[in-house]
Amino acid sequence: MRIGERGESKIPLILMILVLGATIFVLVKVVPARINAYEFKDFIETYARNDCWNRTEEQMKKDIVEKGKFLNLPVGPENITINKSGPNVKIEAKFDVPVDLKVRTWVLHYDFTQDAEHY
Repeated sequence: MRIGERGESKIPLILMILVLGATIFVLVKVVPARINAYEFKDFIETYARNDCWNRTEEQMKKDIVEKGKFLNLPVGPENITINKSGPNVKIEAKFDVPVDLKVRTWVLHYDFTQDAEHY
């Protein structure tokens, strides 16, 4: 057998590089959107427990939408539902985040609900 003739092909290496590249591409597109969505969820939880008691439902909705826009999420007033009755508040946020993967668009669906009671 001569040097360099081991019967191997470079095709598995090329396929592995392509799969690795595609995986990294998808992660770069999806992970930031998911991080922003869960940061938004944390904001809603904190807001419901601490910050919303002296605000009207419209002010609350405005604050939540503003935070969503800051995080580059497609959140509008129509995506937010707030029920405030006495010491209880319930905030719901339902929205979809489209992620463009060049070949197709992957839509991430989010439905966050937070209940809080103020004593």
